[in-house]
Amino acid sequence: MKNRWVFTVLSCLLLLGCTPKNEFQPPPPPEVGVQQPVVKDVTVFQGFPGRLAASDEVEIRARVKGYLQSIEFTDGQRVKKGDLLFTIEPEQYESAVNSAKAQVAQAGAALKLADATLQRNRKAFETKAVSEVDVLTAEANRDSAAAAVLAAEAALKQAELNLSYTQIHAPFAGRAAQRTLSVGNLVGSEGSTLLTKIVVEAPINVFFNVDERTLMPFLRRGIGSTDGKKNMPPVQLELADGTRHTEAGTVDYSDPVIDPATGTLRIRAEFPNRNINLVPGLYGNILLPTEVEQAVLVPDLAIQRDLGGSFVLVVNEENMVESRYVQRGELVGADRIITDGLMAEERVIVQGVQRARPGIEVRIAQSAAEPAAPAAE
Repeated sequence: MKNRWVFTVLSCLLLLGCTPKNEFQPPPPPEVGVQQPVVKDVTVFQGFPGRLAASDEVEIRARVKGYLQSIEFTDGQRVKKGDLLFTIEPEQYESAVNSAKAQVAQAGAALKLADATLQRNRKAFETKAVSEVDVLTAEANRDSAAAAVLAAEAALKQAELNLSYTQIHAPFAGRAAQRTLSVGNLVGSEGSTLLTKIVVEAPINVFFNVDERTLMPFLRRGIGSTDGKKNMPPVQLELADGTRHTEAGTVDYSDPVIDPATGTLRIRAEFPNRNINLVPGLYGNILLPTEVEQAVLVPDLAIQRDLGGSFVLVVNEENMVESRYVQRGELVGADRIITDGLMAEERVIVQGVQRARPGIEVRIAQSAAEPAAPAAE
């Protein structure tokens, strides 16, 4: 019995000795997706806040005194050049015109009489029937009558001008604002009374300020010259809700001097506004395009930050992860321009970034090991 127990123990020890040892198997390298940066010419936009303004605006005022007889438009109506807007009662000015015409006729008759008297005195002076003083007096009377005709004609023109002011027409096409007075009010009693405004909405202007550094390339091409506006590229307009206006704008004016207080130049851009989608007074962000040649682009999501700055993770030839600190540029679509710190042939980790860290080995997913798609300009 004792021998059987010993045999059993020895058998167990032999079996335990033959069992293979447990060895630690390291996990496979994590899989990541990589892309090579895209190198191409792109257009980036720099934003400058601006304010929309009517391309033209005028205050409609009463130029003569009288009671407002009629209003020929509705508030907010779009009017054409020459449309009748207001009528001030014209009766007193019509009477003034008729009186001035009578004065012209009277002065003309007096001139004819004075001229006839002068001619008669000259003939009488030849026979010594009148003295030389009579001739000189007749000449003075003729000149005085001629001056009276000129004065009467001037008074007639002024009376006709005042009569024309009783009808107020639109000086140009635009949108009329709300009228300030209603029919029956006395206007022009204390200077020129404001009646309404007309603003031009199409085209529409946007004024914005550009800093000196941004301006330098354009200044070298002559933005300040007479035809300098041709050297500015078309601009875009971003509205307050983030949407972009469909029409492109043209820079047509810039101030002749830079504001020394702000170091900026005030510039005006004009937009056609054919559909009247823009209203004067709105806030807008002018997007000024700049061409960047041979820009290095990587997906913006691949860029990380730490206390040292912005960096991307790359995979070297031995499939080891390395970090590259980079200088970020403008955002172009979903990609970011890298201005420094990254070579065009390097493989940037764009997928599985959270599984990678500098110094470890990784496996490259074949489906993502291709250059990034061209970014939208």
